Amino acid sequence: MIGLVDRVRGGLYGLAAGDALGATVEFMGRDEIRRKYGVLRDIVGGGWLNLRPGEWTDDTEMALAVAEGILADPEEPVPHIGEAFLRWRATDPPDIGGTVRAAFQAYDRLGNWHRAAEAVHARTGMTAGNGALMRTLPLAFAYPGPVELYVRCMEVARMTHWDPEAGLTCFLYCRAAQHVVLGAGLVDALDRAVEEMLEVAPAGKMSRAAAALAGKLEGVMAWPEDRLRPTGYTVDTLACALWCAANAESFEEAVVRAVNLGGDADTVGAVTGGLAGVMHGYGAIPARWVDKFNRAQRERLDAAAEGLARLAEKIFV
Repeated sequence: MIGLVDRVRGGLYGLAAGDALGATVEFMGRDEIRRKYGVLRDIVGGGWLNLRPGEWTDDTEMALAVAEGILADPEEPVPHIGEAFLRWRATDPPDIGGTVRAAFQAYDRLGNWHRAAEAVHARTGMTAGNGALMRTLPLAFAYPGPVELYVRCMEVARMTHWDPEAGLTCFLYCRAAQHVVLGAGLVDALDRAVEEMLEVAPAGKMSRAAAALAGKLEGVMAWPEDRLRPTGYTVDTLACALWCAANAESFEEAVVRAVNLGGDADTVGAVTGGLAGVMHGYGAIPARWVDKFNRAQRERLDAAAEGLARLAEKIFV
């Protein structure tokens, strides 16, 4: 029996491990990965960011920012999450995604996260990237579903990603994770999450987007592997993560399969690792991966996990 604390800790450490493993092969194709690594199974650093082994990217940084913002004020997390985003930006990271960077610049002008994201979407029409999905897991441990979780997923996603699919994929991911915590298998967990999404999405544009998303993910766990597309599109990333988590016997197998798809490998790895960590628990994460994180990284992950576990105890009753 996997305990709640172990699932929360597994989710956060799993996300970070998937990120650190996948960063090595981000933007590489599957054949290129096979030629260079065979199958990448160890956190070795490098990649286009030239990371040290165990160093993570914007995926984990922004997920921790969401966790820290929630813990600062669970009732009004958005301002605190935004402050954490800006603290991270002030470190001059090399890997801020394009949509997030544009939202930061718009926020500098407008002083409001949602107005900023809406302005970026109005200008580009392209804000359905996976930059909201990669950071959303902490919401699953803090807010009961489906109604409140839906509202929180949308408001946090729309700090940077205004497209309805960004927030809706966040809801499906978080709600499926909640059903797993409550004892469901992943296929059943997703089915329930889809049904609830269709119920809670407001009538009109959001309802239509929800129905379209449900269609895009129909039968995803049974897809042939060659149908998976590890792109930066949020629906593609969620599909990869669901498929890899469902078609693996262990945490390690799920994450290894995910990152070796190539493409946006750090984010596909992070999203898969977060879900697989909830499914299998912290104890299932290979020690050789956890050992790559330094003391400061572990302390930050542990603080977030402990705080979120306290919140989770109030909703998983």
